[in-house]
Amino acid sequence: MQLYPTDDWKVGAAIAKRAEAAGCKVIVLTVDVLARQNWETLQRLWRTDARACGECHGAGMRAFTRRKPMFEGLDVGALGSTGAQTLTWQVVSRLREAVSARIVIKGLLTGEDAKLAVQHGVDGIVVSNHGGRSEDNGRSTIEALPEIVAAVAGRVPVLVDGGFRRGTDVVKALALGARAVCVGRPYLWGLAAFGQDGVAHVLELLQRETVAAMQQMGAPTVKHLVAGMVMER
Repeated sequence: MQLYPTDDWKVGAAIAKRAEAAGCKVIVLTVDVLARQNWETLQRLWRTDARACGECHGAGMRAFTRRKPMFEGLDVGALGSTGAQTLTWQVVSRLREAVSARIVIKGLLTGEDAKLAVQHGVDGIVVSNHGGRSEDNGRSTIEALPEIVAAVAGRVPVLVDGGFRRGTDVVKALALGARAVCVGRPYLWGLAAFGQDGVAHVLELLQRETVAAMQQMGAPTVKHLVAGMVMER
């Protein structure tokens, strides 16, 4: 489960415990949406939409939580945001104590944070910039990946996301030390166009392209992918 911890610890902890009780084995704590950005394009297009928001859904946090079953029965009166705007490493430690499920932290881009994550008991790291939409002035995830892999030094698995569209992209990340590559937008495009079959086809394309790239590079298995196969510019 991907956990947005909210700005109310009691709510975030309750959601995590509820997920664990439902059988969730891994909780992915999202830490890269502390502040809301100035999305000028969104604001500009919003003004051109003459429909009333209430026609589809209510506005505000209360209306949002009513549409999400994971908030059912929880006191969300003090909730102001799904993101934890005052997130600290102490929150990570408290979550580690609250659940026995594995905790993966998503949204790191520096080796320093990766080391701290390991020190605070996480079981894995996702190198992520939230698709570039929470902060668009930082490095790309593929640029940050080698530094984080080196900092972790094999103590926990390192995954990566952000801009992976082809099998060649996947191969580069695996060669640079990622244990796995996560994709977001590509499968959603497949879903929007062709439903479940579209999702399956997107994943098949990525797998097929990954295998083809590995064959071209002379790598019979993922273990044969090494950093020397990737040229940095």
